[in-house]
Amino acid sequence: MLKRFAYAASATLLLSLAAAAQADDIEGEIESVDADSQTLTVQGITFHTDDNTDYDDGLSSFDDLEVGQRVEIDFDYDGERHLATEIELDD
Repeated sequence: MLKRFAYAASATLLLSLAAAAQADDIEGEIESVDADSQTLTVQGITFHTDDNTDYDDGLSSFDDLEVGQRVEIDFDYDGERHLATEIELDD
């Protein structure tokens, strides 16, 4: 019985840690766009994009991003950088 409890507790801990590792998201107005470095700034945070960044809700590529648009960005941390995994227009 004690072994089962220990296994259940371990599994719960692992699931909690996995949930904490999920991507974060942020909503706000695009303050700046830098085509050379493929970055954009929302709420004072610079987000990097790459070939794996997904664009939705009327956005098809980085070139569709404009200062003043309201967006939602899903992102992961890549070392010190915020790496955008998905960018979509925010209604």
